[in-house]
Amino acid sequence: MGSLSQEHFALLTDYETTAAYTQAFYTLFANIRFHWENEQKQSNEEQPVTTHTLLVTSASAYKDRATVAANLAIVAAQSGAETILVDADLRSPGIQQRFGLKPGNGLSDLLEAGEITPQKIVTCLQSTFVPGLRVLGTGTESVHGPTLLLSANLEKLTLGLRELLASSEKQSGIVLFHSAPVLSGADASLIGALTDQTVLAVIMGQTTRVQAKQAQEQLEQAHIKLAGVIMLHP
Repeated sequence: MGSLSQEHFALLTDYETTAAYTQAFYTLFANIRFHWENEQKQSNEEQPVTTHTLLVTSASAYKDRATVAANLAIVAAQSGAETILVDADLRSPGIQQRFGLKPGNGLSDLLEAGEITPQKIVTCLQSTFVPGLRVLGTGTESVHGPTLLLSANLEKLTLGLRELLASSEKQSGIVLFHSAPVLSGADASLIGALTDQTVLAVIMGQTTRVQAKQAQEQLEQAHIKLAGVIMLHP
């Protein structure tokens, strides 16, 4: 789908809008949006779907992979979509620190709750310095760890996020999930099964061909819609 190159994967707000790094993310998001809009047209639905869900994951671990999801969320918000970025990497959280946000209730707290509603989700969201972009952090550290994603509440959370954005005054909204690497466990597969699309990131010189193939096969076995692959050049 695309190729991104930067020595340090910094947030787009650190760059000029005309910078090649910034433009690469805008092009990537445009391709993703075109893909889901095209699918929507082919579905022949009478009412257009205004809320979209997307998972950004990687085949294997690398230092700044959370920044890819953060930058896509920034682009989505700057493009006019009400955006919620969910840090669903319960193994190695990294989203909140990139936006300078304080720890607080988040994903783990909602998944352990008995009932999930849009109203409860709102209490866990944190606003960022990017207008239209809110973050749902990983939340309170839990003894259950990544196994929380096995809970049926994960689907309830996804539906609650959709409902929350559907009630927004803006015409469109996107929930963007960031997860642990595909090969680190079932996390990405569990989340991807509940989202409209998944984008897989691989990094040149670190992700091997075997790892990339295994990750793709694992996602396909879970019947996940893979929108494309991002090639990252360190």
